[in-house]
Amino acid sequence: MTAINIWAKYYSEGLKKYLTEDLSDLLKTVVSSCNKSSVSRKFDITYAYPINDTNQPKFQTAPGTFITVYIDYIAVWYGWVHTREINTHDQTITLTAYDCLIYLIKSKVTYNFNNAVAENCIKQICDDLDVKYNCIPITGIPITLLIKDKTAYEAIMLILTEVSKQTNKQYIMYADKNRLSIMEKGAVIQDSISIPGATGMWTRYHALDPAENMSGTIYKDTIDNMINRVKAYDDKGNVIGVVENSDTRKFYGTFQETYTKEDDKDWKVGACALLHMLDTEITIDALGDWRFKTGYGAFVCAPYIDMLNKKVMYIDGDTHTWNLESGLYTMELNLNAENTMDVLEAS
Repeated sequence: MTAINIWAKYYSEGLKKYLTEDLSDLLKTVVSSCNKSSVSRKFDITYAYPINDTNQPKFQTAPGTFITVYIDYIAVWYGWVHTREINTHDQTITLTAYDCLIYLIKSKVTYNFNNAVAENCIKQICDDLDVKYNCIPITGIPITLLIKDKTAYEAIMLILTEVSKQTNKQYIMYADKNRLSIMEKGAVIQDSISIPGATGMWTRYHALDPAENMSGTIYKDTIDNMINRVKAYDDKGNVIGVVENSDTRKFYGTFQETYTKEDDKDWKVGACALLHMLDTEITIDALGDWRFKTGYGAFVCAPYIDMLNKKVMYIDGDTHTWNLESGLYTMELNLNAENTMDVLEAS
């Protein structure tokens, strides 16, 4: 199993000083999760807390404890404990910790940006909340946007949605060494392999494959929510136009919605926003690999489903679980055939 070590830095009321403790030998389970619309990665850390054994340490970790996670002895994540649960029946403590992006999710903001450069807007939001940042894409794109009573996360995604309309790129936030970074969503996880005698490197995709690392798949597709034709009307009930997806109409039949034109809005834009195609839900269980995280693309080789056979799928959610008692490290990935960001539009 991939080695995982967790260190905690906390203030001891009894000793009146900060202590740094290694929780690794006490760990029972560690679960890490994230998804594209809740980008602050969470760690649920459960470790032994023997009530009556005076020879065993009883670390007084609590909300505010600073957590560092090492995988294969490399620091990969930093965060703060938000919740502590002591269970005397199981004689355990469970800590729930989040990275720095939680401050963007939990904080409300209001801004009126007028022809301001997108990346400068994002930096201003971070500076106002004392959230440090590393990599923010340089776009030079001016933004005019009223943001009122939104979370800081929503504010930044509103800005990135406007940027995406001009760049045709998909964006996602992540915590990079305890700082906000923004990446172009969908980079495919790869292996770099040296070819003997070659001067360069040959790159191959690191695949999810039932013959190697996948243990199970749940695949669901449905047309229950499909809308492939929209009739648009004016405020008097007169038809002003139709938008449709002719391919799905021929294959699945017609699923029609109506749209009434809104003042000062292009009816085609409003009508097209109602079109909805096939919904797919894909969940894969596999042996754990920390590289497979929300925001990346994964090459999948599952011959029992055409949709998943030698195709790149996009990770919209991940849960990594270390069971230290059994020595098993597994992951559950929520995949999407489309590379889409968490699009937010100004209301």
